[in-house]
Amino acid sequence: MGLGWVGSVSQVYQGLLQRDTELVMNVTGQEGDLLDVLVENMGRVNFGSKIHDNKGILGELILGRNVLTDWLIFPLDIDGAISSGWPHTVLQGSEGPGDGTGPTVYMGTLPPNGLAWDTYLKLTGWTKGQVWINGVNLGRYWPTRGPQQTLYVPGPLLSQSRPNNITVLELEAAPAHPRVLFMDRPQLNTTPGKP
Repeated sequence: MGLGWVGSVSQVYQGLLQRDTELVMNVTGQEGDLLDVLVENMGRVNFGSKIHDNKGILGELILGRNVLTDWLIFPLDIDGAISSGWPHTVLQGSEGPGDGTGPTVYMGTLPPNGLAWDTYLKLTGWTKGQVWINGVNLGRYWPTRGPQQTLYVPGPLLSQSRPNNITVLELEAAPAHPRVLFMDRPQLNTTPGKP
């Protein structure tokens, strides 16, 4: 199992599996429902007793007494899609289950103000995911797992003359009122275990 494994049945978010915390997930559904699984590959442990860090679905998935087979597997080129203009050229608002849980793509724009200075992006209340500005991946945010609470935004990435597209892929749970903040300095959490 990878570090992040998200399941949904007929587009209803069922839950999340993570290394070292949740290793079994029970889901419910009806005959004919579609089970979607999103596996996030986040790198590997490269030290200590967990050096053999396997990824993906490592065993059988079972429904009742039946082993689920005939999977359709799709690699997702999210960087490629976003750098080509998706979802800003197709969608308005967000694309996902609609209740703020599970994998959802959010989008917005930052109006130009004639300035393009280095800044830092803070995602208050967001859980875990990735951010792109104008099609460029800024990186992963995961405030509960590390001291980094902001993502660096290089000034040249921001347009001074046209709206700047912001795309957020939230994998777990978005805040009730999704928004991002631009700050003038980085923010680090120096208290372990607190976002």
